[in-house]
Amino acid sequence: MNREEMLKAACELFLREGIQDLNLHKIADKLGVSRHDLHAAVGDKRELAEHSVEYGLQQLDETLQAVEASSANPIEALIRTAVTACDAFGQMSWMFSEDAPYYPAVVDAIELERQKLQEQQHTIFRQGVEQGYLLGEAYYELFEQLFWQNVTAGTRHREVTPRVLFTVVRGSATEQGRQEAERVREAMGVAG
Repeated sequence: MNREEMLKAACELFLREGIQDLNLHKIADKLGVSRHDLHAAVGDKRELAEHSVEYGLQQLDETLQAVEASSANPIEALIRTAVTACDAFGQMSWMFSEDAPYYPAVVDAIELERQKLQEQQHTIFRQGVEQGYLLGEAYYELFEQLFWQNVTAGTRHREVTPRVLFTVVRGSATEQGRQEAERVREAMGVAG
């Protein structure tokens, strides 16, 4: 197992089981590698957590780029990237919910990623305004406050977050944008 495979497997393990009850020996056993090989490849548990979260965030970036590139218009890109980010951040929040003070670099990396995503979504929102799907950029502030507040609140609000997203997008949209948001919502099978 090479370093990247270890990081991927560790990230999946942390997402599935959390991090609190896992020590390096248990992690190595669950990954099917020796503790020595794991330590040589990624360092101690803290370094493994940092590197595996960085790996997970890199994968999220690639997924979001693909989602945006495959979207037919800015409304679809805004909605699909927002839902994808919500799911990813919900998992990561759970993974470190009780241990955040022990992993400040992880918390910082997740916060930086959240800020980067907000900037990307602001760009998508502006494109939606320019293309006539959204009423005006002033509505982005509302989107940012209502949607991202739910995303950063963690998984307990997962079922509420898409409703907030669609409510804010529909309220910020032109008639063309509302129709497109409804099409995307139905295609995704999300309650509105």
